[in-house]
Amino acid sequence: MGVKIYRAKSIQAAIRRIKADLGSDALILKTRRIPPENGSSYATGLFEVTASDRYGDKSSGITMNVAARRNFEDQATSGIRFDVDQGPEKYAVDHWEVLRDEILQIKDMFFLMKHSAAMPSFLMTHPEMLELYARLVKAGISESRAQAIIKQSLASAQPNAAAKSVVKILLNYVEVCDPFQNLNGHAKLAAFIGPTGVGKTTTIAKLAAELSLKRKKRVGIVAVDNYRIGAADQLKTYATIMGLPCLAAFTQRDLVRAIGKFRNKDVILIDTAGQSHLDNNRLQELAMLMCGDLPITSHLVLSAGSKSEDMKEITANFSQLKPQSYIFTKFDETRQHGAIIDQLCEMQLPISYVTNGQRVPEDLVTGHQRTVLRMILS
Repeated sequence: MGVKIYRAKSIQAAIRRIKADLGSDALILKTRRIPPENGSSYATGLFEVTASDRYGDKSSGITMNVAARRNFEDQATSGIRFDVDQGPEKYAVDHWEVLRDEILQIKDMFFLMKHSAAMPSFLMTHPEMLELYARLVKAGISESRAQAIIKQSLASAQPNAAAKSVVKILLNYVEVCDPFQNLNGHAKLAAFIGPTGVGKTTTIAKLAAELSLKRKKRVGIVAVDNYRIGAADQLKTYATIMGLPCLAAFTQRDLVRAIGKFRNKDVILIDTAGQSHLDNNRLQELAMLMCGDLPITSHLVLSAGSKSEDMKEITANFSQLKPQSYIFTKFDETRQHGAIIDQLCEMQLPISYVTNGQRVPEDLVTGHQRTVLRMILS
């Protein structure tokens, strides 16, 4: 029987014809949409499906023997095109990559059917977008956001440039910055805020090492975490190892005094207490501690494993501290990082740093557009 091409007004109609002709075990090799000849935006055109019975049509009595099938499987992995000669019939077999892509498409379809409330309508007219859409959803980007990205791509991109268009759209969401690039001869005061357990103290230790050891900046550290037992001691241990000074501050007066002692430093890193975003009283305490004439910039530390709704609520409640950048931590503790894209759309702040492990200072990634996007989608 070999490879055959079917055309129909819908993929479902083509599959019904394939099952009737080749049987339920037929293998779909390729699908594509054929636009209407008259170019009308109201016509749907046709769908072309290439299918094969793979090992032969049993009803016709023509099947591959064991040797021919093994020959197919051995040579398919070599990435070449070859013919399997089986008596009077000759089977033209594409390289194994075609079969692999088809299997991946089927897996993507099953994934979307399991995790989505309903299949988006654009997949009916643009089935070639299935892989891209599934990848966005698998990465953890919300379905509504992923659909908006695909639709925007379809509206602006050429038919064969959809993937590049999606990457370009995502890059527009990912803005990056370096808070310590231009110091202008004045001490840079940077406070790190965020909920409990996101890794602020470890992140500050990594930053201190990055700035002092690699960039040769004079760094001072202030710990104002007066809620968590041993928090200041942990940071002092890191500072001692790196040979950096670290002071504790429990009140605004303590903070002013500590910063005064570090007036000869290039950078002063301030570790704050982890706050529940639902505890408004403690958030106000932190805001009062950091207010005044001191030019303190705040940077919001979030875990990459947080859900989209949690990130949104945390950011909204910490917005009273006016954060100037995001630091996303714990990339190594989750397989899905797409919630970051949702968050960047909800509140547009640049990403300054990303962390992907516990090692100090190795597991710190400086914000770079393509690097961050690659980490989010990986």
